[in-house]
Amino acid sequence: MAPTLEAVQRELLAVEAELSRRRATTALEESLPPKIRPLARSRARYKGLWGGRGSSKSHSLARLLVRRCRLKPGTRWLCAREIQLSLAQSVKQLLDDVIKQYGLSSEFEVQNNQIRTPGDGLIIFHGLQNHTVDSIKSLEGFDGVWVEEAQTISKRSLDLLRPTIRKDGSELWFSWNPDSAKDPIEFLRTSPPDGSLVVEVN
Repeated sequence: MAPTLEAVQRELLAVEAELSRRRATTALEESLPPKIRPLARSRARYKGLWGGRGSSKSHSLARLLVRRCRLKPGTRWLCAREIQLSLAQSVKQLLDDVIKQYGLSSEFEVQNNQIRTPGDGLIIFHGLQNHTVDSIKSLEGFDGVWVEEAQTISKRSLDLLRPTIRKDGSELWFSWNPDSAKDPIEFLRTSPPDGSLVVEVN
C-alpha cells in the first residue's frame, strides 16, 4: 500500500527537523574560537580553559555543553562554582541565551532553578562550599561538571568533586582566570592528570 500524503508529510517534517538539529550542532562547534574547537571532539576527562577576562571561556563552554546535551540525550550535568548565593551568580542565564540564540528552545526547558535537556536530561547549578561528603553523593550518576571561576575553588571542594563525578565517560570542565600559583586549580597547569586537555585563551 502506498504511503498516504499525511505520512509523507510527517516523514518530510521529521527529516527537516533532524537536518535543522544537525545544522545547529555544527553551528555550535563552528562558533568556537579555533583554539578551543579540539575540546568539542576530545574525550579527555579533564578539560580546562584559562586566561584573562573577555577571552570567551564561559561562552565557549556554554556552547559546548548545549552541544553535548543534544548529541548525547539524557546527559546530566552540574554547573558549579565555589560560592553561589543565587542563580544570578551561575551560568544559567548564559546557557539560556545560547539555547535561544541557536533556536533550540523547543528541545530545552529552562525552568526556575534548572534546565531540562533532550532525552530527559538535566543541568543543575550548585555552590560547592556548602556540600558535604554525604550531600555530594547525589551527584555520582552525573555525566560531568563545569566549574566556573575555578580559581576560587578550594582544595576541599576539589577533593570532594573529583571522586564523585566518576561515571564511565564522565568529564570535569574548569574555566578560570589565574590568580595565584597556589590556587588548587593550578594542578591542571602544573601537573595535569593523564587524559587532560588544558587550553590557554586570551
